[in-house]
Amino acid sequence: MPAMSLLVRIVVALSITISFTVVAGNCPGARRNMTIEAACHEVCGAATAPARGMYQLCVDTLREEDTLAWSVVDEAGEYAQRAAWRAIWAYLDTMGRAWHFITGNTTALAGGEEERAAYASCVGGRYQEAEAAMDKVRSRLPDHCGPDVAGEYKRALRDVEACRDRVAKLKPPPPPLLAMVEADYNRTLLAYLLGKLIGVK
Repeated sequence: MPAMSLLVRIVVALSITISFTVVAGNCPGARRNMTIEAACHEVCGAATAPARGMYQLCVDTLREEDTLAWSVVDEAGEYAQRAAWRAIWAYLDTMGRAWHFITGNTTALAGGEEERAAYASCVGGRYQEAEAAMDKVRSRLPDHCGPDVAGEYKRALRDVEACRDRVAKLKPPPPPLLAMVEADYNRTLLAYLLGKLIGVK
């Protein structure tokens, strides 16, 4: 009887743990229907300076390529996942551009070997880490909002920020990759904000 009692307690404890995990993973706002305009207004504020740039990036990110309508209604979770995808595509585009500079003629880089080393550090490490983190986010949305998802968002932000800061320190004129990396940081931040919209902490 004591052994059976212990087994019952273990089963109950496991069921409570599993139940907590499922509840903790749910995204409370994922199924909320919203227009693109409403979603972007909520995460970016009003479409006025200084938030106008992020607001417009949000609209452009969420709007489907085959429509210019802002009034399209979709689930907030779909918007969060779409932003994660767009961030990943942007990372790949930037990495491709950086490799073009790294493998090309050194005279194309005003900063010479220092600039080449900065780009190599970004695409050979930081950007790969950011892409891996955002891909984990993308695979878990829109149904999982646990702390691991928030951690992956923040990891992607840190990695892109580290690349941006290193490239920004290069001697003038501004390196050709800087604008792309700055845009990638904004895309990563937007993805995180849209994640917070559905319940990511």
